Amino acid sequence: MTFIAKLMAFIRVMRRKQRPLETLRLLQQRPALLLAVYAFETAHMVSGRMESHLKALGQIKTSALVGCPF
Repeated sequence: MTFIAKLMAFIRVMRRKQRPLETLRLLQQRPALLLAVYAFETAHMVSGRMESHLKALGQIKTSALVGCPF
């Protein structure tokens, strides 16, 4: 999958979700954190080393460990 295709898929998913809008609103209050999250996500998307389903599992596990309801 090319970078453009990955980017377009990411944008389609983000448009369907309402939760990321809340996250972005909160991250706007912390620009340094927003930049770090953006750099991390972009690096994962560009590298292609981590499959998307494994990344999703990692996010779910992290959420469970910190007690996040999402």
